[in-house]
Amino acid sequence: MASYRIGIAFFYHESHTFSPVRTTLDDFIQEGYHKGEKILAAYTGTKTEVGGFIDVVREKGGTLVPLLCAAAIPSGPVTRETYEVIRSQMLDAIEQAGEMDGLLLALHGAMVVEGVTDPEVEMLAAIREKVGESLPIATTLDMHANLGRRILDFTPLHFGFKTYPHVDMYEQGCKAATMLYRQLDGGTRFYASFVKLRALLPSLNMRTAEGPMHDLVELAKKQEQDPDIGGASIFGGFPYADIPEAGASVLVVGTDQEKTRKTARFLAQQVWENRERFVIALPKVRDALQSALQIQADKPIALADISDNPLSGGTGDTTELLREMIALDLENALFGALYDEESLQACMEAAAGATIRLSLGGKLSPEFGPPVEVDAKIMALTNGVFTNKGPMNTGLLVDTNGAAHIRAGGLDILLTGRALSANDPELFRHIGIEPTTKRILGLKVKNHFRAAFDPLVSQVIYVDAPGLASNDFTHFAYKQIPRPIWPLDEIDGGFMEEG
Repeated sequence: MASYRIGIAFFYHESHTFSPVRTTLDDFIQEGYHKGEKILAAYTGTKTEVGGFIDVVREKGGTLVPLLCAAAIPSGPVTRETYEVIRSQMLDAIEQAGEMDGLLLALHGAMVVEGVTDPEVEMLAAIREKVGESLPIATTLDMHANLGRRILDFTPLHFGFKTYPHVDMYEQGCKAATMLYRQLDGGTRFYASFVKLRALLPSLNMRTAEGPMHDLVELAKKQEQDPDIGGASIFGGFPYADIPEAGASVLVVGTDQEKTRKTARFLAQQVWENRERFVIALPKVRDALQSALQIQADKPIALADISDNPLSGGTGDTTELLREMIALDLENALFGALYDEESLQACMEAAAGATIRLSLGGKLSPEFGPPVEVDAKIMALTNGVFTNKGPMNTGLLVDTNGAAHIRAGGLDILLTGRALSANDPELFRHIGIEPTTKRILGLKVKNHFRAAFDPLVSQVIYVDAPGLASNDFTHFAYKQIPRPIWPLDEIDGGFMEEG
């Protein structure tokens, strides 16, 4: 078996174009920005795409060429300056790496840059120009990627996540690397077929444990049993990006061009026919809380504030759920995480044990509710650094930029120095809060948290609160998405673009 030099890289951001918060280089540095050998130290042994790349290349006896890894949590568009810096450093790393035999690249697929609606494809184009036409490239993509046909111009090898919560990042990284090696070892020629749909699918009902996306993914897996089909990916899209590429799509990779085309069309038709199943109604916050209080259970009831989920681009500081939990004077309840640098700093200055007056939240997006005034006792303070122990991004180091556990009446509240979803119980446990002992959990999350929290809670209630990640798309003033598009418009045919 030949020993190949394989480049590995990672450029990841999901961009909410309606967010008031721009994404800067500091945001990437805060979340994960690694160059060269530091990439191996950060990702070896992790259940991530890059962790999968590393394991397969080592298993095959190849030489890893770590280039650049840059990731930031979802927020507003990436500034043009930030993108140009990362793009330049990525291309410089490729040039300095010398001759490579292949490249593995982890992308999201829903990044937006100021003035560039499809920056990941633009990056792929620049990389292809740098490495030449013959170098094999394989990518992984998030299930919520907004794709256009042009992504096929630079490589056919694209593999999307098949789980939501995304607990198969590692497996898809391994798959992309394995397919790259098939091309290198045997000269296998791959084709790809793509279908774009005129559909903005609500991601709330996109979990793959049950429901429409579960059924569609199982259908995609069935197609992959054909030895001529190397990968069948269904992308739900990211509806909070006002760009021409927004919407659902299907991408199929295989060794038989006609089969890939037919399979892509078949799966796309199934997505279109199941679109109505993605729509669900949600209770208002007060109604949801009243329902939760009526439930007799031996585990917590979790209320999910999906409209301010940071991993959907929410600011992490809206206050309606917090306000209602305080108004009901709940006992043995937990709320978090609330992104509030000002209140966190006040806690740090006062120190643990003190009782102080705080004005919580409502600072980044006050249109969704003003701050909540509380007298709170500071229970504990940390630097906010912990390691994920749940099934998603297992082993990855997380930095909340500081954390404070405060208590207002019977409500425990977790404050953090940056917006992030409560997807791993270690977010609470690292500061001494045990979520399983609570009766009610108010969490700024959507679906990813369920990978770790489903075994810990008796029930999840999604609530209809105001926020940037609302499940109701009529709240957004779209200008660039393709029209007509479901569910905003009456439409007959669902296919928009094929390739």
